[in-house]
Amino acid sequence: SDAYAGFNNIGALAGQQGISVCFSSSILYGIPELLKIGIGLNGELLKGVGSMNIYRFGNGDLSEQKISVGYSHQIRFVSLGIQLSYIQCLIPNYGSAGSLSLEFGGLIKFSKKFIIGGYLFHPLGPGRKSDDAHFLNTILKTGVSYRPTKNLMANMEYKWNFGKELILYAGLEYMVRGKVALRTGFNINALQSTLGIGFRPGKFRLDYAVMIHSVLGISNELSVNVNFSNP
Repeated sequence: SDAYAGFNNIGALAGQQGISVCFSSSILYGIPELLKIGIGLNGELLKGVGSMNIYRFGNGDLSEQKISVGYSHQIRFVSLGIQLSYIQCLIPNYGSAGSLSLEFGGLIKFSKKFIIGGYLFHPLGPGRKSDDAHFLNTILKTGVSYRPTKNLMANMEYKWNFGKELILYAGLEYMVRGKVALRTGFNINALQSTLGIGFRPGKFRLDYAVMIHSVLGISNELSVNVNFSNP
């Protein structure tokens, strides 16, 4: 299970035990105004896992806020999830606009080595203010994870933001003695590469990543996850 599933694919949350709290913060391209913050709370609920997440990007005249509640359930080797969100955006020269959205996600674990996933984000409202263009688009993601050993994981994901180009992501993770994760990845379309490291000291998980864009520069992200069911 993934404690950050409420921010990515709600279907990946199933299987988590106990209660967990996660926090993530990043600054894009070294610009303080492009600050991203996410806070999530997950816990067992009705034979599945429920979540509540708050996300904010930017400040001042350019910002996006999102609050979500979701639920995920696992049936044998299939995990499914649904999430309801409210999103509000403030855009210069356009003003503010808000919309409800539905998100669906799922994972199919064919074996311990091979997993596929899918995710759909769809705004429920028109997502427009007056005669302005849509500020929210339907998003479809699909991905594959291959884990040849317990220490190595290779992932690939396609993201289709309706009305925009298809984006391809790929990444690798290698675990050192089950406690330290070394990661690398790239976004082909944006010519962006990522390097990361993660630590798992007991009930805590600490992750840091640096993203390098060929034109816009460097972004930094720090994440902390605490699972209160772990010793």
